[in-house]
Amino acid sequence: MSKEPIKLARRLGQESSDTAWHRLKADMPELKMALGSIDAVDAVTVAALIAEDTRPRCLPHGSGALLILRGVNTEPGADPEDMVSPRLWIDTTKVVTFQVRHLDAVDVMAREIEAGNGPDSPGEFVVALTDRLTDRMQEVIESVDTALDGLEDEQSLKPVPMLRKEITEIRRKIVLLRRFIAPQRDALDVLIAETFDWQTELQERRLTDIVDRITRLVEQLDTMQLRASILQDFVSVRVTERLNKTMVLLSIVAGVFLPLSFVAGLFGMNVAGIPLATQPFAFLWISVGLLVVGLGALFLLLKLWPR
Repeated sequence: MSKEPIKLARRLGQESSDTAWHRLKADMPELKMALGSIDAVDAVTVAALIAEDTRPRCLPHGSGALLILRGVNTEPGADPEDMVSPRLWIDTTKVVTFQVRHLDAVDVMAREIEAGNGPDSPGEFVVALTDRLTDRMQEVIESVDTALDGLEDEQSLKPVPMLRKEITEIRRKIVLLRRFIAPQRDALDVLIAETFDWQTELQERRLTDIVDRITRLVEQLDTMQLRASILQDFVSVRVTERLNKTMVLLSIVAGVFLPLSFVAGLFGMNVAGIPLATQPFAFLWISVGLLVVGLGALFLLLKLWPR
């Protein structure tokens, strides 16, 4: 079997490090065989690494761990909430990473490592990657929060259809972001709770700090979801108030014209014996009478209508 995919392994940090980073990509030929050829990566781990549908989780296995994370999509034209899934196998001698789609955070780490500024151990690699992914998540969440602030400031000025559409889009982003960010916190908690030779106490403390940041992001998303719900309730109230005003106006118009229509219909019957039919000023008298009745009905409706 060809060993070509394994040649993509890079040294972590300084040249003295004995840990290799096997950076594998979806477009590699015979990917599953290449993964299986890496020592200590069993068939179950290989299947989890290349699974189509994943969610953040951590599965300790022997001296290593399978870690599946999520990172925001920073590709031009892509939706940030369409999160990319980097999958990692970490043990004492190697780090294996794989993702189906491009992820800028991994590329930046590769450039840093090639320049000699990257992590020099598996534990440092995990800390650096999760820290970078969390930074990108925070940037995206802050941008969504800023957009929500703008909607709250302009809620009384924007047309209802536009406001409803923007609120729906923000709520969709919040749901998609929270769907993967919350499980990522749980996955890192499992990694911290386990004891590995390649993970130091300092690295565990740094991961704990990252978990705390992710927890704050989840709480921020929950708060944003509540704010968006309140804003959507406000939109519903605006629609209801507008409908109520329209119904009041229609009721007033109907209340005024109902007696007028009755009188006009009564005198418009084409039968013998209609009063005032032979009087020359009958039309004027009836018109003045209708005007008085209409004004009286309008006055009474406005006077008696509940405020």
